[in-house]
Amino acid sequence: MIGKLIKHDLKAGARRMGNIYLAALIASGAMIVSAFIESGLLRFLSSMVVVVVAFVAVIMTFASVIFGANKSLFGREGYLTQTLPVKTSALIFSKWFTSSIWLLVSYAFVIVAFISVFIYWTSENQEGAQIYDMIYSVLQTFGVGAETVYQKSLAIQAVIGLFNMSIFVMYILFAITLSNIRPFHKLGTFGVIIYLAVIVFVIQGISYGLESLCDITLIIEQSGMSMTVSQSAIRQAEMTGASVIGFTGVYFKTIVTVFLYILTVQLTENKINLK
Repeated sequence: MIGKLIKHDLKAGARRMGNIYLAALIASGAMIVSAFIESGLLRFLSSMVVVVVAFVAVIMTFASVIFGANKSLFGREGYLTQTLPVKTSALIFSKWFTSSIWLLVSYAFVIVAFISVFIYWTSENQEGAQIYDMIYSVLQTFGVGAETVYQKSLAIQAVIGLFNMSIFVMYILFAITLSNIRPFHKLGTFGVIIYLAVIVFVIQGISYGLESLCDITLIIEQSGMSMTVSQSAIRQAEMTGASVIGFTGVYFKTIVTVFLYILTVQLTENKINLK
């Protein structure tokens, strides 16, 4: 049944997001066509449209996650959703999983859009290579180190970024649930934003505090990778051009996310105020 829930939620998301991604495809097509036209203004406008549409896709996806989940769980559709022969934990998991996928799609689209525009403007000259050399030199100045170290660090940071994105989705679902419970429901949709901001502020603040006390850090060097909590070892690694990534915040947020998931399920089962 969980598979059918995920399939249904993905289709619902596709219906809500279809128009924005259709506009993105049209803008991309216009950018490709303008490549064959000797008009700098048209090239500039078409590439800017692609970038703007990409950012709009991210904003629309966030809005879709918030309003879509609120409507299907606690709005008019909630009366039907809450009577489905599935556990509440499965409902919440499906919303979390599919929302994370759509956010991943929107972020991936932004990355592809920027890379495409960059290639579009530099494919006919040497600007691309010059810009790459400049960026790489700046990174080395800030201690990024060798290219192999940078590539490993970038890959790990990307995975952590995706992980944080899925964690943020659970924050949103918890804030939505809280906004549908007495007495928190008085602020309506605006309350979701307030509760989400408070959740992020508190969790991030505690995370920074734990990191200052003891940060479990991954050190990435050309010779390999290692974990340490020694501040002297971390400073020494940074001085030699190694890349360091803290994991204390990641561990803490993982524990908090599991707790918020369980709490969201319990609140949905026992405290919901359906509209």
